[in-house]
Amino acid sequence: MINRRTEPATESWTDDRGVTEVLAFILVFATIFGSIGLLYMTGFQAMSDYQEVEQQVNAERAMDALADNFNDVIRYDGVNQRYGELALREGTVTTGDSGTKLDIIIEDIDGDVIEIGDNDRFAHYSDDATVDLGEFSYTSDGSTIAYEGGGLVRSDDSGEWSTVSKQPQLNCGDNAATISLVAVSSESRSLQSSEGLGVTMSVENRTTKVYNDVEDVTIEIDESETEYDAAWKSTLENWGGSETLEETCELGGGQLVVTFVEVDIDY
Repeated sequence: MINRRTEPATESWTDDRGVTEVLAFILVFATIFGSIGLLYMTGFQAMSDYQEVEQQVNAERAMDALADNFNDVIRYDGVNQRYGELALREGTVTTGDSGTKLDIIIEDIDGDVIEIGDNDRFAHYSDDATVDLGEFSYTSDGSTIAYEGGGLVRSDDSGEWSTVSKQPQLNCGDNAATISLVAVSSESRSLQSSEGLGVTMSVENRTTKVYNDVEDVTIEIDESETEYDAAWKSTLENWGGSETLEETCELGGGQLVVTFVEVDIDY
């Protein structure tokens, strides 16, 4: 005989168990798919961040090699042209004749100021010896690597920070100093591409002058005349000993050699 009073309870327990198993099945698969989705998103972001950093590192290496090649126009009088290549990878190359401006003030042992612009060999510079370094830069993903006077600086697009990657040729010794700078005088233009770019630097003008009996030499940069003030403060620390945009090299009657090389950059 079947006990009909217990049958409904048995069926109810069986139904509840079935529902529980279905819910457990759904929760397990939801957890699995959620984990897969989370791993995908975090993994994709990590890979994207890695690729961005790797691209910046490769770009800096390429610009460093390019700068070292281009700086032959400072090192050797007989070199008037250099060629190099840069992989843009969706980055942008920009050139122009306006950039960081440096004032150079030379004082002799008698306390007189020697204006570089007063010398015939530097007559095309302004009377206050202001040198415009122009612009040659590579920008990608909000980061810029710029060729500054023969050196390299790196900055973000906000302009809030910049750092030196390669020092320009500014050397201050006990009784001798050299200032060797490259000034870009190209027309203003930009190019963005995912392919490689051939870049040619051609010398337009090279001027060198030796100054004797020099008491001191001051290099000054107005903060409004550069986009890389932090980088230049670090650079001029090697010139005058402190980290400002106005630094003086004490020579005590020594010798100063000044070389400016004006170049055009074509691509």
